[in-house]
Amino acid sequence: MNQQLWSSLTATVLSTALSAAVPYNVNASEPVVPVGIEGTEAALAELYGDSVYLAQTAEEIAASDSQISGNRGSLTTIFPHAVGESQGATLYVRRIPLLTFVGTDSANVAAKSLTPSFLTPEQIRQGQGLQVNQSNEDPVWRATLVADRINQMSPEEASSITLAWNAEQEAYIIKAGETELVRVDRQTQLPDSTENWDQDALQATNRLRRLVGGAAPLSAGDVQMRPTRAARSVRPAQRVAVGRINGQYQGMASWYGPGFHGRRSASGERFNQNALTAAHRTLPFGTQVRVTNLNNGRSVVVRINDRGPFIRGRIIDLSRGAASAIGMLGSGVAPVQVEVID
Repeated sequence: MNQQLWSSLTATVLSTALSAAVPYNVNASEPVVPVGIEGTEAALAELYGDSVYLAQTAEEIAASDSQISGNRGSLTTIFPHAVGESQGATLYVRRIPLLTFVGTDSANVAAKSLTPSFLTPEQIRQGQGLQVNQSNEDPVWRATLVADRINQMSPEEASSITLAWNAEQEAYIIKAGETELVRVDRQTQLPDSTENWDQDALQATNRLRRLVGGAAPLSAGDVQMRPTRAARSVRPAQRVAVGRINGQYQGMASWYGPGFHGRRSASGERFNQNALTAAHRTLPFGTQVRVTNLNNGRSVVVRINDRGPFIRGRIIDLSRGAASAIGMLGSGVAPVQVEVID
């Protein structure tokens, strides 16, 4: 898949670059510094200095905020940086990293800031220090929109912040009441990841509850979590009827899409992320295969029109449309059975 190697590497890049971070300590009195993001520590020191501590209570928050000027008076700040070969941005709330937003197109990795620095949403809107595409493809802009929503919240609203699994979008939604604050999905990650998607989403929710207004943490029983694998497995299997099967094997599948939509695939045709196609290392172009997600029994028939993936252990790279059809958009990878159709 040559240039599309990056898509297959996305999950690996995220787990390596984002999980290599200092775990969040709820009682910390110093800023949390993700060690995999170059320039963060120096930028934090310049922004806050040595004398500003991390407030623990609503009263301390109010007192410390009144003593801070310029950037320091903003509840939220955004730190643009690279994540592997893609552009990223980490959203901070009171010096604590809340979420890292990752771009979908490795072609947009151009350095956006000459000097690593924290920026307020207002500075980003004014174009101070970097240029931002005001679209959902730009991670800095996505972080800015979420920062705006958080900045508009009052401390009293912290207790209304909750988490819910959205099966249609295959993502966790952090909400304040009925208002969506942010979606936790493949392009929106906890900076100090636990490498457990469910736990990351709950931790981000509790972190935001505390930082906005000191609200008590929620447990998994308090929110709508994603169904467990056991619960998903009892659903009726959605298998696609096909002709005679000529060979089958199992392994891990990944998917690719937005960053490659419209580009030439290895077969020469334009890649359509919404079409039911896939990349395979050796099967002839045009081969039809049925891919079944072993987590939920859902299957889809795809046509091979590209080469890849090139990560050990991955056996097929699905288009976004095919990944959505078998319910693996949110997880990024999934164990599958691949059946070659004669």
